[in-house]
Amino acid sequence: MLQLIDSHCHLDFPEFDQNRAQLIQQCRDRGMLAWVVPGVSHQSWLKLRSLARDQSFIKPAFGLHPYFMQQHELSHLDVLPEYLDCGAIAVGEIGLDAFDGSTDTEQQMAIFKAQLAIAKNQRLPVIVHSRKTQDLIFKAVRELHFQYGGIMHAFSGSLQQAQRLVDSGFLIGFGGAASYDRAIKLHRLLRSLPRESIALETDSPDISPSFARDQMNTPVNLFKITEILAARLDLAPQELARQTSLNVIRLLDLNVEVAGAGAGGEANVKPGLAPR
Repeated sequence: MLQLIDSHCHLDFPEFDQNRAQLIQQCRDRGMLAWVVPGVSHQSWLKLRSLARDQSFIKPAFGLHPYFMQQHELSHLDVLPEYLDCGAIAVGEIGLDAFDGSTDTEQQMAIFKAQLAIAKNQRLPVIVHSRKTQDLIFKAVRELHFQYGGIMHAFSGSLQQAQRLVDSGFLIGFGGAASYDRAIKLHRLLRSLPRESIALETDSPDISPSFARDQMNTPVNLFKITEILAARLDLAPQELARQTSLNVIRLLDLNVEVAGAGAGGEANVKPGLAPR
């Protein structure tokens, strides 16, 4: 049994409406401790808040995702703190996306900085989406003197970029993309980072792993993803699961117990992380 936390899973998405309860039970039976579920738009927050109230192992975050810029309004920033006050463990999913070069990076940056400032005011970490924008993300974090860390979800930057973020209190998220044999850059990054700086995720229903390439991704896949990544690190899957779960518990201050560690775990606290 693997004691896992899926640090990025969109269990609130409509793709899971038909079998959400069954998936949750299947994962729980195999040792899943919790899911971090980041909201992506104002219209999704109410559903996510309701799910988290019904299921204590769903840990909600609320944010405005850069991919859905056309849905966002400035007024949504005004009500974001109200949702964060309802048991949120982070601000997210927020960030910048310049994947196809067609997006308004200036508008994205304004929304991102505003949410980063809200997170700083609330003393909450952030869950960050970044495609081809890692340096811009780090610049914004540094300029705002943001001290509460976060998770760089589905990271695809360089080792140097990752190390700067780790030094600023961030975990680096690995999931299905790293399960492919051809993902040499991600494998090298995974082996180079301190184990205390790694988080595991599915991003389900997106980013299907190598063994389910033509299928919708689900949180159940995190068990096999963990086995694949543990083999690349020459670790037992149980050891990788335990360490990454402790990392997420420490960063997000989760009330989740890992067997043998206790609530809050025993993961190393990174220097530079401000107390909350």
